[in-house]
Amino acid sequence: MAVPEDCVRVEFPAETVNMAIARTVGAAMAARADLTVDQIEDVRLAMDEAISHLISVASDGATIGCDVCNDGSAVSVTLECTVPSDEVSEPDPFAWTVLTALVGSVEMLVSDRVLRMQWSLARDHSLST
Repeated sequence: MAVPEDCVRVEFPAETVNMAIARTVGAAMAARADLTVDQIEDVRLAMDEAISHLISVASDGATIGCDVCNDGSAVSVTLECTVPSDEVSEPDPFAWTVLTALVGSVEMLVSDRVLRMQWSLARDHSLST
């Protein structure tokens, strides 16, 4: 698998006041990938849902790392933060439904007290779902 050349990484404290940072970076990268206006908004909403969950389970004082990549036809996102243990609560069912409806498949893994969430949105996503 080729590594996309167009990637941005931001890190910010796991606090709701910082959600706009990830939302803005995600939207900018979605625009660079030539996604539709509706898909750019989907990326913003997906960032909100994903980051909300990370904030709710993050360790005290944790930082959220956010990698957003554009491969020319899709935006892929990897979010991560430290958590108190490898046993974290499941995302809110409604929020998870919204997130997966927006981007399709979402991978979530906890290992060594780091929660990692990954998803992507392709330009042709609405044509295949």
